Amino acid sequence: MGLTSTSTGAELLNYCGLHIARETQQDKIVALAGNPNVGKSTVFNSLTGLNQHTGNWPGKTVLNAQGKYRHQSKNYIMVDIPGTYSLMANSTEEEIARDFICFGGADAVVIVADATCLERNLNLVLQTMEITDKVVLCVNLMDEAQKKKIRINLDLLAASLGIPVVGTSARSGRGLDHLMNAVSSLTENSLQVNPLFLTYSAEIEK
Repeated sequence: MGLTSTSTGAELLNYCGLHIARETQQDKIVALAGNPNVGKSTVFNSLTGLNQHTGNWPGKTVLNAQGKYRHQSKNYIMVDIPGTYSLMANSTEEEIARDFICFGGADAVVIVADATCLERNLNLVLQTMEITDKVVLCVNLMDEAQKKKIRINLDLLAASLGIPVVGTSARSGRGLDHLMNAVSSLTENSLQVNPLFLTYSAEIEK
């Protein structure tokens, strides 16, 4: 896609023009991304509770939401970015999501996916993994998947993608602590990851 982790970073945070106030230099910025209607905002609200505020993205009428979450004595600033199906933007919302993932300088990106239609969500996961290796896949709505007798082997999925994969049911709060454990390990570099590397045809690579 022409963008790599070496061409992005925290120093480019101002590219998006979004003001994020850290209380300390150790605070970690976590982008919450995902397709529309996967429960991303439910994950955000469940984690941040009342410790959140909203505003407009700079120069846009699209709302942004930021919230603070404290986990294992560390502060995390969660940014709920607009839902998008792809980093190939076709709308203002998708453009904002793309720019923040690519240039926002987040310390980790959590991709929230719908467990009931997981395959449709993996396009964004794979695209994001081409930008950064700081990716956690949050397979949400596990309770709904269970009702539909859908079984997901999270360990196998993690092994196949080479990134942390955590199952959650955000409405009831299940799995969110495990999710933040994965985020913590990833941002503190205590978790070794080996993201799946895709090689395209020679024409596309050129």
